[in-house]
Amino acid sequence: MNIKSKLICGVSSAVSVAFLSACNNASIDPVQTPDLSPPVAANPQGDCPTIGNLAPTETSPGQCTIGGVLAQNATLSADMTWFLEDRLQVGNNSFPAVLSVEAGTQIRGSGTDHILVWPGSAIQANGTAAAPVQMLSDDDGVSGAGEWGGLFLRGFNGLPTLAGTQGENRLDYVVVAEAGAPVSVEIDGSTVSYQDNIVLNGVDSSTTLTFVQSHYSARDGFHILNGNPRMSWLLSTAATRDGVWYRDFTGLIKDLMVIHNSDSGRSGIYASETIAGNSNPRIVNATLVGRDGASVSAANDEAANEFGILFADNTDQIRMANVLIANFRNGCFEADDQADLTGIDTTIPGPTYLDGVHCANEAGANPQFGIVRNDATGFPAGTVAPNGSNGDGFVYYNGANAPVTFTGEIADRRESFTASWYLNAIGNFSNGLLEDSNALNGFLDGDTNNDGTVDAADNGSPFIIADNAFNADVAADTGGYDLTHVGAVRSGNPATASQFDGWTVATGADDGFVVQQPAQ
Repeated sequence: MNIKSKLICGVSSAVSVAFLSACNNASIDPVQTPDLSPPVAANPQGDCPTIGNLAPTETSPGQCTIGGVLAQNATLSADMTWFLEDRLQVGNNSFPAVLSVEAGTQIRGSGTDHILVWPGSAIQANGTAAAPVQMLSDDDGVSGAGEWGGLFLRGFNGLPTLAGTQGENRLDYVVVAEAGAPVSVEIDGSTVSYQDNIVLNGVDSSTTLTFVQSHYSARDGFHILNGNPRMSWLLSTAATRDGVWYRDFTGLIKDLMVIHNSDSGRSGIYASETIAGNSNPRIVNATLVGRDGASVSAANDEAANEFGILFADNTDQIRMANVLIANFRNGCFEADDQADLTGIDTTIPGPTYLDGVHCANEAGANPQFGIVRNDATGFPAGTVAPNGSNGDGFVYYNGANAPVTFTGEIADRRESFTASWYLNAIGNFSNGLLEDSNALNGFLDGDTNNDGTVDAADNGSPFIIADNAFNADVAADTGGYDLTHVGAVRSGNPATASQFDGWTVATGADDGFVVQQPAQ
């Protein structure tokens, strides 16, 4: 059911998704040309406030429709529900703009409606844990993909001639869902097509994301090109292709969880690099969970590519540590499309390294857990540890249903780390929090509804979209569902949620791998 005519601002708190928008009747030419006229504030229609130079249109009480080129700094407030009209473009060549979005604001779209942040402009969506900014389609529920365009942040990197100061984009407690309808964007004579919930294209380290969820994208949960944004506490659920896809990305992803789509999908992380470009991101503290309940060798099937990590397209670098890969159909990793992994070893910090990557599949053993295709080159000797050894580098547990000793592979944290990053049994994924900091264990017991038991009713979380069909399905096969219950990052238990305060990875563009510890 289309809800544009009936939705009232402040929908049920069970839906945690938001998005920025404004209201204007003008349709947007997909080819944007500089607007050289000074911005003129238009008169809003009905109770909709003026948004910079744009005049939102009231469609019903509490609802505004917005589109056009925003050429002045403006704010979308949470007291209205904002429906997109074609493209809402933040800024242009002549008038950079900053669009601020209040906590709890909802933005909704349909068809190819989308938000495009122009190079040099910015969006600053300031949600909170209790009131995230929500961006989703304009119908009931959050169980579809490709129902609107998405959120696209465009920087100057990779453009032929256009240059300038990058905008300071900030997404804090933001959820984007159900996007990925095909949209073509032309900037500086360069055209690119997107089919993803969230695109970061050509942005630098002034773009930061914290506590951002992408849910049911038509292609990738997070699609990253030509830049070095800084991102932490990311959650990608039910993406149709890859949880995280990147090309020529040199930034940071810290504390990531990917819940794979059980009906389709490719990899948890897809790593890519152009011949002339460079990809060498830091990916630290990640849990990648596949969900189709099978373990199938892909050795003789080049079309089979459901892996935790897929190294492709000339990839030859990565900095990755503290990663758990669980239950991907075809295995832990694949190297394909001229990937060359010979320079990636276990030397930390090192210019390119991989260490503490643990992989298993509850559905059964897979002797081909790592696949290197004909035109790719695999890891150097010693980077892939013996099965079940719990050694350095890339470790596969071969379907073994036994506890695993693990302290993060980066440092011995027994004396100063209040709750190490671990699971009790890498085969069973036991969720009990153990006192033994050497054991691989989860932070949370999975009891998300606090009724004293862990069962399929534990299908919600304050930060996860309350899409009962998806969450109940996840809870049914994981024994309780929460952002952290598999063992990725921060505890969901309020009593221990501060355990990572003061424990951060240095995020400067030139920093190596540095764990900053609190004073003892």
